[in-house]
Amino acid sequence: MNLKVHLRRSLLFLGIALLMNCQARAQAVQTITLNDAVRIALDQNYELKVSANQVEQQEIALSSARYLLLPSASFSTSAGRNFGLSFDQTTGKVVNFSSDRLNLSAGASLTVFQGFREWAQLKQVQLNSAASGLDHERQRQQVVFQVMNQYLALIQAASQVTIQEENLVAQQQLLGQIEEFVNAGSRPVSDLYQQQAIEASAELAVLEAQRNVEVAENRLIQALQLDPFGGYNFVMPDLSSRVLVPEEYDVENLVRTAFDRRFDLRSQEMAIDISEQQIRVAHAGVFPRISISASAGSGYSSVQGLSGGRTVPFGDQLENNSSQSVSLSLSIPIFDNFQSRTQVQNARIQVNNARLGLENLRQTIRLNVRQAYLDYARDEKYLDVTEKQLLAAEQALEAAQERYNVGSSTLVELAQAQSTLVAAANNRAYAINSFFFRKLLIDFYVGVLDPGQPLFD
Repeated sequence: MNLKVHLRRSLLFLGIALLMNCQARAQAVQTITLNDAVRIALDQNYELKVSANQVEQQEIALSSARYLLLPSASFSTSAGRNFGLSFDQTTGKVVNFSSDRLNLSAGASLTVFQGFREWAQLKQVQLNSAASGLDHERQRQQVVFQVMNQYLALIQAASQVTIQEENLVAQQQLLGQIEEFVNAGSRPVSDLYQQQAIEASAELAVLEAQRNVEVAENRLIQALQLDPFGGYNFVMPDLSSRVLVPEEYDVENLVRTAFDRRFDLRSQEMAIDISEQQIRVAHAGVFPRISISASAGSGYSSVQGLSGGRTVPFGDQLENNSSQSVSLSLSIPIFDNFQSRTQVQNARIQVNNARLGLENLRQTIRLNVRQAYLDYARDEKYLDVTEKQLLAAEQALEAAQERYNVGSSTLVELAQAQSTLVAAANNRAYAINSFFFRKLLIDFYVGVLDPGQPLFD
């Protein structure tokens, strides 16, 4: 009896724990819209965080380059005690005694001229810092672009689930209708078997569509870098209520806008300036270097003045022993094993490579913008064609259903009409979903996509 009571209590506690766990999981489900997904990605994307760190590093490097233009200064001091045998120059004898000493010195130096190397280096760092900021902004747009693509794939997959579920319901209704026909003897039993197979295929299509949704959700979770074991409800944007109004685009204007607005293009243009500054840095090696320096110091010794019977005070010694110096140095390079010339040649090659990179990027932008424009124009035509296709498929299915009901057509013809309707519905859903995103993709390739603005109001 005690064992039974113990088992009952254990099962009760286990049931309560499972119920609480299910409730906790249900409460932990996070609802995410497309705009939420973009915001999460901008906050958590790994590559974007690395890009932000690079921007900060360039700002630190810029501050360091500015500090290099300032004079360098130093202060040093040393203290010590001597004890034991030592030669006394005053008496000419070796005596045993101890003494203390203290030395103070300060100095400053400034490079006045070295072929304007430091100014070219400063300009380089300034350009690097600005280019890093532009790259970061483009990376933000890239993150939004990735989220849009992943979310569009999820929307398309979710649309397939809806279409396949509707098809399954239609096939199930038709199966019930055929069973009645077979029982009444107006249809052969082969139609029933065939429809059962069609209904099973429709159910399998639903399962496959649901799996595609799970795959799309996993990819979106990965893109947003969310907890894989968390609960998420991705909200599909309601595109059915939006007015399908195509916009008039001019591809040449789009390309010109892209050349003006693309952050990565402006960054590549700066790469040319950076390489040209490197030529100045390398060429500075053939110029003389002029620098100026100044120093001051003093010292104290406990043995100073002992031979006269009086120790000179600490303050007096620092004043009496003080010394100052100012120096101007000039260094003229005569032969550096052609290192400067080699560096200049390498820098010029880097300039040529940067210019080639710029031209290649401009060509890539032209192609991307053109393709985005062609895709948008194609989807614009798809809207009209798929609307007509869906309407015709619906009418064809109604006619096939009526003919089958009166026995003037076969089940194969009815199944074909239903399959045509499913394909038309798929094409229509793809055209609608793709059309709205094509506008955003054009904005991305042109470079006017604003990550801070919601994609859908």
